[in-house]
Amino acid sequence: MADPHSFKKLSLKRFPKVDKRENREDNFWKRFQYPLVAKEISAVSHIHFSPVAPHDFAITSGSRVQVYSGPSNQVKKTISRFNEAAFSACFRQDGKLLAAGTEEGVVKVFEMNSRAILRHFKGHNKPTKSVCFSVDGHKLISGSDDATVRVWDLTTEQCLVTLRGHEDYVHSLAPHPSTTDLLLSSSYDHTLFLWDLRTPSTPVLELDHGAPVEGVLLFPSGGTCVSAGDNYIKVWDILSGGRLLALFSNHQKTITSICFDGTGQRLLSGGLDKQLKVYSVEDYRVVQSISYPAPILSIGMSPSDSHLVVGMTTRLLSIKHARPKSHQSGQPTPALKGGTYRYFVRGRSYKPTPEEYVVAAPKRKKLQPYDKFLKKFQYKNALDAVLKHRGQGKTVMVYSLLQELVRRDGLTIALSGRNEEELYSILKYLSRHMTKPRFIPLLLDVGNMLIDIYCGMLSHSKTVLALFHVIKVKVDREVEFQKQAFQLLGTLDTILTATMATHRQQTAAASLVPLTNPTIEVSC
Repeated sequence: MADPHSFKKLSLKRFPKVDKRENREDNFWKRFQYPLVAKEISAVSHIHFSPVAPHDFAITSGSRVQVYSGPSNQVKKTISRFNEAAFSACFRQDGKLLAAGTEEGVVKVFEMNSRAILRHFKGHNKPTKSVCFSVDGHKLISGSDDATVRVWDLTTEQCLVTLRGHEDYVHSLAPHPSTTDLLLSSSYDHTLFLWDLRTPSTPVLELDHGAPVEGVLLFPSGGTCVSAGDNYIKVWDILSGGRLLALFSNHQKTITSICFDGTGQRLLSGGLDKQLKVYSVEDYRVVQSISYPAPILSIGMSPSDSHLVVGMTTRLLSIKHARPKSHQSGQPTPALKGGTYRYFVRGRSYKPTPEEYVVAAPKRKKLQPYDKFLKKFQYKNALDAVLKHRGQGKTVMVYSLLQELVRRDGLTIALSGRNEEELYSILKYLSRHMTKPRFIPLLLDVGNMLIDIYCGMLSHSKTVLALFHVIKVKVDREVEFQKQAFQLLGTLDTILTATMATHRQQTAAASLVPLTNPTIEVSC
């Protein structure tokens, strides 16, 4: 029996567990479970992903640009050919070129394979802190602390257009995603300018953010833009003349960088308050918030949504890599068993990355009958085999074989020593395709060669002689048609020459008539 005077332990109250349901966004961001932190030589001021798989990314830090490998998250290339600080390193759309601005105002373009400097663009007299390529990749656009925006021709290194209108540092650029004529620029003078390069004297649209603008983006549709400055973000409708669609503020300090995710359905912003906010572009509501150990200077997300990279003021570079989809279910994959279908098809759907070395067993190519004869130098049999082919593409197949026989100097061998039936199939092909423009040069040579070989035996076969006659009639008809075409061309040239001469005479006569202002009398 229990002692009534003994101490009774406190009975802890048990509450029912709250059923926490994870939404789509929570599941999406939970994938990024492989964080990697690197230390750079200086604050990471800019991050840009290559549009081409495997989506390597370039980070700008101090006086060098480092290119990280997308699959391995390791430094792939280091570009340090800068005398002072580098800014805004970005890839071209094909991933083969990389451009960066410099403290001296020079824009440098590098070839990614060799890291050689391909172009120097000199024109700005102050640091160039914003660089981007046009949508077609043929032009380079740069914004500078001298308050100008310049458009350069990559081929000639010439400045095509200089855009003047801002009154302070140009800090961000956004080329239009569907045309090379439109460009959006933002400045520390609180303004956003939409430029039409066909009329570069003045901007076609001016927007006032109300604070120094740190970043600007254009939606993939090109009709809406986003600007970030101070601790708030504004969304503008460009098509309706710059109407403000939304204004939201979820940071406690200045927003330093904004970007879209790979699908364009999420907007990311990073600020000096060490917070990274993720917004839904449907209602601009915060769907995710991530804290970092230091103020954020730059952010970037890969086009495949596999990497989230953040650069901070303390020289830290955070790389979060999403886990492969095959491991997202959280359930262990059952072991493979011999004799099963999964065991038989294992590895077939795996796609190796460019950095992996692939060892593949060479597959034996199955040769067509005519290829087997060509391999044995049996040219006559090869021609017979292709003439007997019943599938699609026979016309081009025979033409290609005849070209190959000419290249091998074996056409005479293939055409000689034929009986009436074998010669009939070749002549039938010539009669059908002799007058087709793309076949004429080669088939004329084949026809002449057949005449040279069998001219003494044409009288022995009425069928072969009739086919030669058909070919002759078609060739004569084609020659007559060519003569008429040349006659018509000569007539047209004569008419056009006479018309141009008459036009020049009328223009000269009109230039001699004095211009007068006739008086019009109106009678009441």
